[in-house]
Amino acid sequence: MQAAVLGTGGLGRIITLELASDPRVDEIVIADKRGDRSRALKSLGKTAAIQAIEADVTDPYALRRVLGDADVVVNATLPEYNLRVMQACFDVGASYVDTAGYSAATTGQEGGVLGQLALDAAWRDRGITGIVSMGSDPGISNIMARIASDRFSAVDAIRIRKAATGEKETDGFPLYSREIFLHDALMPPIVWEGAKFVEHPTVSGEEEYQFPAPIGPRRIHLFRHEEVFTLPRHLRRPVGWVEYKHDIRPELEQAIHAFDALGLLNPRHMVRLGSTQIAFRDAFLAVIPEPSTLIGLMAGALSIVVDVEGMKSDGSKGRVRASVTMEHREANRRRGTTAERFLTAAACVTGIVMILPKRAARHGVLAPEELDPEHLRPDLENRGVTFHIEELPA
Repeated sequence: MQAAVLGTGGLGRIITLELASDPRVDEIVIADKRGDRSRALKSLGKTAAIQAIEADVTDPYALRRVLGDADVVVNATLPEYNLRVMQACFDVGASYVDTAGYSAATTGQEGGVLGQLALDAAWRDRGITGIVSMGSDPGISNIMARIASDRFSAVDAIRIRKAATGEKETDGFPLYSREIFLHDALMPPIVWEGAKFVEHPTVSGEEEYQFPAPIGPRRIHLFRHEEVFTLPRHLRRPVGWVEYKHDIRPELEQAIHAFDALGLLNPRHMVRLGSTQIAFRDAFLAVIPEPSTLIGLMAGALSIVVDVEGMKSDGSKGRVRASVTMEHREANRRRGTTAERFLTAAACVTGIVMILPKRAARHGVLAPEELDPEHLRPDLENRGVTFHIEELPA
């Protein structure tokens, strides 16, 4: 099997490492607009041959050249390129996986995850498979929601909670792409309330939540996220409520909205520093910790918890909690990265494996919750991702 990885930054590097250690992968083509980054990964191959190419995903000719004979393509660049890469995959007949999609507008938008899933019928007719938003969250969170929801005939509520602790200078900041975080932070949180999506105020729904050890209690609040859009539509059972909350510093999100209201986050708004002019947006993003640089030993952990309440087949009410927790030190031991990046890469490569042996439910474009957990869990566990499932009082 040949896999093509687009983007060799922090996440692309870990995905390439996971693929290169999988005996089912014969060849990997890695591409980045910075050729030095892709060439630096050529020595990582253990069981697979690695070919490095300098290419920009915004160039359609270069993109098709990279895809070549690839069986599956991984977009490890920004989600704004998802649809562009998916179109190239469709044209050459390659399958596709990504780790995140921009959260869609309530009515759906071409650049969002709902726009990707809207391609399902065309991809099914083409006989190829795409798995979208197959990362840590979304991705692992969707899979845990599916595992817990399968115990119910109807689902009253799905509540997704995420927290990540770290060093003092990173605590309360996102440990994933700063651009993705900024994009979602600029939009109001969305909650699925049974019949419709409802916008909520920024940094609303605050509560203290008890995460598994070693994290413990953390203050969390609502945040816009892809799971809220896909779970009500793709679990194939009625869902009454879906929300997502995380522990990012409220002050950071409030500052983002204040700067945006002043027009400072417009990419064309420039500031002068001595003889240099830079975009204020770039300067602001630069003060947020860059995840790709967090590759040394770091204290702390990441935890994703999914609480599902619903009605069982016998008519009784129940509650199931699914969670995954990983310390950054363990992720560093395994792949020299943070728990966020490790879990994202592990889920992504597991999605690739789901495509190759034709174990995905069908051809077409699929959300993670449409995949069979019984096929996913063995591969995830082999990669060090273990779920904790428990039944709680209703």
